[in-house]
Amino acid sequence: MRYPMLLSLGALLAMSVGAITPVTAQDPALIEALAPIMMLEDRRELNPAVFGQSLEHPEAQVRRAATVAIGRIGQRDGVALLIQRLQDRDPGVVTDAFFAMGLLKDPRAVAPMLARLRSGDSLEVAALGEAAIAFARIGGPEAIATLTSIIGGGGGDISRERREQMLLPALLESWRLGKDAPVNAMLPYAREDDTDRRWRALYVLGRIRAPAAGEVMLDGLRDRVPLIRETAARSLTKAFTDTAGLSASTVLGELGRAADDQDPGVRINALGAIGTFRDSAQAGRVAPLLNDPDRNVRVAAANALGMLRGGEAVAALEAVFTMRDPGWALERAALGALAQADTAAFHRQVGSWLQSSDPLSRANALQLLSGTRPGDAAVFAAAMNDRDPRVRYAALAGWAGAGPTHREGAAAAARQALRDPDPLVRRAAIGALDPATTPSDIDLMVDRWRGGDTDLREAILAKLGALARAQPDLLAALGTPERRVLMERPSDPTLRAAARRSFPALATRWGAGTTVETGRTLEDYRGIVRGLVLAPQSPRVTIVVEGRGDIEVELLAREAPLTVANFLQLVDRRYFDGNRWHRVVPNFVIQDGDRTGLGSGGPGWTIRDEINRRQYDIPMLGMALSGPDTGGSQWFINLSPQPHLNGQYTIFGRVMGSYNPLKRVTQGDVIRTIRR
Repeated sequence: MRYPMLLSLGALLAMSVGAITPVTAQDPALIEALAPIMMLEDRRELNPAVFGQSLEHPEAQVRRAATVAIGRIGQRDGVALLIQRLQDRDPGVVTDAFFAMGLLKDPRAVAPMLARLRSGDSLEVAALGEAAIAFARIGGPEAIATLTSIIGGGGGDISRERREQMLLPALLESWRLGKDAPVNAMLPYAREDDTDRRWRALYVLGRIRAPAAGEVMLDGLRDRVPLIRETAARSLTKAFTDTAGLSASTVLGELGRAADDQDPGVRINALGAIGTFRDSAQAGRVAPLLNDPDRNVRVAAANALGMLRGGEAVAALEAVFTMRDPGWALERAALGALAQADTAAFHRQVGSWLQSSDPLSRANALQLLSGTRPGDAAVFAAAMNDRDPRVRYAALAGWAGAGPTHREGAAAAARQALRDPDPLVRRAAIGALDPATTPSDIDLMVDRWRGGDTDLREAILAKLGALARAQPDLLAALGTPERRVLMERPSDPTLRAAARRSFPALATRWGAGTTVETGRTLEDYRGIVRGLVLAPQSPRVTIVVEGRGDIEVELLAREAPLTVANFLQLVDRRYFDGNRWHRVVPNFVIQDGDRTGLGSGGPGWTIRDEINRRQYDIPMLGMALSGPDTGGSQWFINLSPQPHLNGQYTIFGRVMGSYNPLKRVTQGDVIRTIRR
């Protein structure tokens, strides 16, 4: 929630918004009605007067915006306001009311929702779907009973027609119920001819590891539809196999066959599942896939060999480094796999990466080196003199994580690194201080708190919070005159939120407030409404990836205007140009937005979440988070349906056109540019 930093760039934001598309004539009254809603949502302020008026506004768009805002603000007092919207004359408002109730997760919403569903008047299919999703998010006996009756096809007072229209979302969202999911009612759908029902049932049964689903999961691995084979392959792990009472040899035989499937996604998921068995005898099946035509299948094969271990796996992994052109991603995967499988083999190969001319390779080698073998302090110490701050960061973090024998040396290096010119390294230095931090170390942190950036201060809060759990009198020790600066309540809401998470006693001392101080004026919100929410067309960008092609994206400005404005601001600054995809999980997600390439960087601010009704069913752009309202510059695209991400990460774009360039991306690939 580093909103003040974002708003200090108000002129740039306004320029970005204004450049999106020519805006046609707009109703000034509509702008004046929508802007205060956005402001209150941003401030997390449930103002009854403003929302009461907005929810009765003659324009449905205003009522819908207010309804969604109440859900996003997250205060359960909003339930009473949402109940009224269930009777709204506009079907879109009713749909959004169900959605918002799901965000609030208040059991008091279940009874009025059921009453609305039992009424005889019309409800759109979208509203029925959001009602089913809301029941799953809220949980509790009444909601679970309702979902069970929908999936089971009988009982309850909801009409048969409505139950049928709610079936698909009810099936899919039942994963949220865990052990309370209606497994017996779901099992028949796993064998249905209808692909949508079959896939949803298998997804949930696999995710909750339903013991009764073993045979239907094996059947799914032989399904004619690739997505269902992918889902079954991902589910058939060692843990699921044991829970379902299946024969490990039978499952491994089927997974081995799936590893030769014509669909790359099936091969990737099968390899991941094979690895979980930790059976070195499977290496012979996996090793040939290091030469698969699909680059990400090769990476998945390397990852699986690291889990399988054994001589055959190690030999295959070492052979990667003799290939003519294995590619950065495969070498990185093979090196990480060797770190798991055989530390001696890992040390035979890591030297070339430590001496690489590529700073990202050196940094990755240091990250992997941590914990593989005692006695490497000299390597970490030497890397602390590297000219590239990413390497110094990785050296310090790796040194600190290398085990108790390295603790003293890492802490000494951390004290020196607190004076490093690079903020990334200074932040790592705080984390690397000895867990039994001395009073002088606390004084160092207090000194760095003065004038430190927000990221550094967050690291200090995390370290002090950890110390406070072991030293109950720490807060009193921070109250001395020379340390009193920590007792002063910061204006940055990000720091106050961080303190609530990691150092609650200090947050209490500062004084808590529910309203977020954004620093934005009402005119700022008018500009975003005018340039994004009411724009006649959605903005589009092209992600140009070297050697992989162009990824075309439509940004969802109406559903997530602040997130889109933030993203376009970074695009216009060329923030992403030259970045390397720092995280690629085959057939799951690709992630960028960190200029360090290590997954630890950000723009210097954060923005709040804008959870919306979009779902990760097709490749979508989502904000990467480290907790609620912590988005900044890092974003991801899902490579396959990922229902468990729905409602957790803001969706602010969707991939258009061909998905082929997207699926060719591997870790370390370079984004040449992102252009409008």
